[in-house]
Amino acid sequence: MFRALVFLVLITFSSSAYSQSYDRSYLHHDLMISYGMPSTDMFKDINSTMLDDMFPDKRYIRDNYGGSGIINFAYRYVSENEMMFFGLGGSYNQTHGEIYNVGQLEGELKRSFFTLAIEGHYRYQNMNKVQLYSGLGIGYTFGNETLTPTPESGKPSSSGSINSIAWQVNVIGIRVGNSIAGFAEFGYGYKGIVNIGLSIQLY
Repeated sequence: MFRALVFLVLITFSSSAYSQSYDRSYLHHDLMISYGMPSTDMFKDINSTMLDDMFPDKRYIRDNYGGSGIINFAYRYVSENEMMFFGLGGSYNQTHGEIYNVGQLEGELKRSFFTLAIEGHYRYQNMNKVQLYSGLGIGYTFGNETLTPTPESGKPSSSGSINSIAWQVNVIGIRVGNSIAGFAEFGYGYKGIVNIGLSIQLY
């Protein structure tokens, strides 16, 4: 009798925990806008086709550089079991810095990047207003760069393209709220290392 009672209590507790972990009160179309930083361009090798053509010895470096941060937007469809997210994402950011070749200042380099990607996420915790998830994104970045030489050099500006495959790994994301919520994601890729924003879920 005691064993049967213990078994019944465990079953009841498990059912309650399951219903809390997967609260099906959320809607299935998620619109998101956020701000991430820093840009991956801040960590990558500065080399590009344009710069290699201008400085064939490839002894140039970038210094005093910075960036605008990354504006991100996304649409995600939430699956019927509310555990999977699939959708599209995009991002835009700019970076700038000074180019030196063999110790001599050559000019200011400005870059801009626009990324489009497909994304997938798995939500492994959905309890009341708090959701935890991880995910991946892969897409393509369209980049442009312009080097403006110093006035003393008398050289014209040069421009080029720096397109590449883009990816994002979200190690952990947390969303707090109901249909309107704030979220934060931590990972690495085209959205930055830290990405914070607003999520609106619609029917």
